[in-house]
Amino acid sequence: MIQKFVTKLSEKEKKIFYVTIIFVSFALLDRLFLGPVLDRLSVIETEIEAQENSIQRDLRFLAYEGKITQESKAFSKYFTDTIQDDDVVNAAFLSTVEKLATQSNVNLIKSNPSESKKEKKYIKYYANLDCVGDLENVITFMHLINSTEDLLRVVTLNMTPKRGEGDEVNASMTVVKLVVNPDISAATNP
Repeated sequence: MIQKFVTKLSEKEKKIFYVTIIFVSFALLDRLFLGPVLDRLSVIETEIEAQENSIQRDLRFLAYEGKITQESKAFSKYFTDTIQDDDVVNAAFLSTVEKLATQSNVNLIKSNPSESKKEKKYIKYYANLDCVGDLENVITFMHLINSTEDLLRVVTLNMTPKRGEGDEVNASMTVVKLVVNPDISAATNP
C-alpha cells in the first residue's frame, strides 16, 4: 500500500515525502526517547549536585571532629554522672566555700545553704555568706569563688566598711553553684 503510494509520486514529491518521513522520525525519536532521557539526566545531575553539597558539608563537620572531641573532654569535668542528694551537694558546696575563705584569709561568719532551683538542663544551689576581712582579701575571696572549676559564682554582694578597723569590711553575698544535669552530659559526651 505504501509502495503503491510512493510509486505514484513524482521525483520531487518522493524527495519531499522522504524528507518528511525523516523529519517525523526525528520528531518522534526526540519526543519518545531523547526528551525523557535528557529530563532524567537533568534530574540525576541535580541529585548528584545536592549529594556533593551534602558530602562537602559533612566533610567540613568531620574536619572539626578533633576540635569538638577536645572541647568535649575539656568540658566533661563540669558534667556529673548522677545527681546527688541536695544535702550532699550543699555540704560539698559549703566545704569548698570554707576552703576558699581560709585560702584568702577571710573570716567566714555565717554560711547557710538557701533554696535550689531545678531547671531542665541544670540545678542551681544557693548559699548566703557573711564574712569579714580586709578589702583586698574579700576581693580575692570573690575572685577565687568565681574562678573555681566547681561552677561557683557570686551573684549578689553587699559590702560595708567595718567601723574604725582601717581596710576591713563586712561582706554579705549570695553564691550559686551550678550542677549540670547528667542527661545533658550523656547527650554531649561520646
